[in-house]
Amino acid sequence: MRERPPGLYAAALTALAGTAITAVAGCSGGPAEPAAGGRTRITVADLPPTTQQNVRQQFLNQVAAFEKANPDIDIEPRESKWEAKTFATRLAGGQVETVFQVPLTEPQGLIKRGQVADISGEVSALPHAATFDKRALAPATDQAGRVYGLPTSQFALGLVYNRQLFDKAGLDVAKPPTTWDEVRAAAKTITDKTGVPGFGVPATNNTGGWIFTTMTYTYGGRVQQDSGGKAVATLDTEQSRAVLGLLKGMRWTDGSMGTQHLRNAADLAKDFAAGKVAMMIATPSSYTEFATQFGGTAEVFGMAALPSAGTPATLLGGKVAVVSPKATAAERAAAVKWIDFFFLKPRYDTKAAATVAAAKAADDVPVGFPYVSLYGPAVADPVLRAEREHANVPVANFEPYEKGVAAQEFVTEPAVAGQDMYAALDTAVQAILTREDAEPAEELRKAQDKAAAALDRARQ
Repeated sequence: MRERPPGLYAAALTALAGTAITAVAGCSGGPAEPAAGGRTRITVADLPPTTQQNVRQQFLNQVAAFEKANPDIDIEPRESKWEAKTFATRLAGGQVETVFQVPLTEPQGLIKRGQVADISGEVSALPHAATFDKRALAPATDQAGRVYGLPTSQFALGLVYNRQLFDKAGLDVAKPPTTWDEVRAAAKTITDKTGVPGFGVPATNNTGGWIFTTMTYTYGGRVQQDSGGKAVATLDTEQSRAVLGLLKGMRWTDGSMGTQHLRNAADLAKDFAAGKVAMMIATPSSYTEFATQFGGTAEVFGMAALPSAGTPATLLGGKVAVVSPKATAAERAAAVKWIDFFFLKPRYDTKAAATVAAAKAADDVPVGFPYVSLYGPAVADPVLRAEREHANVPVANFEPYEKGVAAQEFVTEPAVAGQDMYAALDTAVQAILTREDAEPAEELRKAQDKAAAALDRARQ
């Protein structure tokens, strides 16, 4: 595939919006001014900046279309983005938008602190509300079942593998590993028969800790847990030691991980596309970079669900749209209507999904790889079929992922000081991969101390 500006894709989104831009809204400031004529005005965050004119125009077109469909609601878009460090101050000062997006790690903390609105009533009235995938709603749902946000994008990590190297090593490309023992065996076979490292993990820029956390989930472990209302680091556990032990065995006993170990996730993805590593952990959407940025060959790309050590689980990431707790009932209702219109409709409306997919394909944007749907199969499957009428990726190569991920538990990233925890774990991963005498328990104790200090700072 070649890379070029998204002309037809942009045009399709404009056509879906169905109208021209009538106004350009402000970028920051306090609450929206009351609308005239009894209309409700709300502010929405995440307007793309002027440096991204194409996607900004698409956003504004959608605003205009929404206002045409809902003449009693005015939308004021702003360029503001979620920032954890400034959120509490902005909320106290009335500066937070009516609708804003937060990472999947944030909703539970915001719910406990009363910093987002309960939108259960509004959500229950949405199209296909009864078919929401409970795993997708879980990050923004409290223990009583009240909903405080709606997912806008989600991803679940899996195992990406090079089908050509599997074939050369005599492995069945249709039956990729489902356990870590099988990963280890396959990696050694590939290295022995092709000379290519069978498995790779990143170890810098916090990506080592991110992948380590993902692997820990599949052993049934967690790197952070709640204790008496406080987040505590739980890095030095039997499950975490098993992960580092696996990596140590593959690196030093099997020799199946090569010698390049100070890479970040992007470096590893580039090496994978070049055929310099046979397996890695990534998302299905990594196919986009594989094909358009790194020049990978489509038929080579294979995708399986994340292997496990007895606990079918994977790391879930993404964003959630939430509503300000200061919103009035009318503003809350308008906010959920906007979230549904802008974020959710392409996930349940087959016509909208097909229109966007056709435009993406015409612009050589990859179409057809799986993603985490916000809805159950009754809604999600027809949408996926409509999109795949325009598929330009090797859909069959993703089947092992689709079958496996359907039975997995989705576990979110650490909710407090997550990046600091990943940084602490980077050091442990680096040590295991670069020093043969490094011991998992010792490295995890060091990482535990660093993570605990980071959580202490986060609570101050």
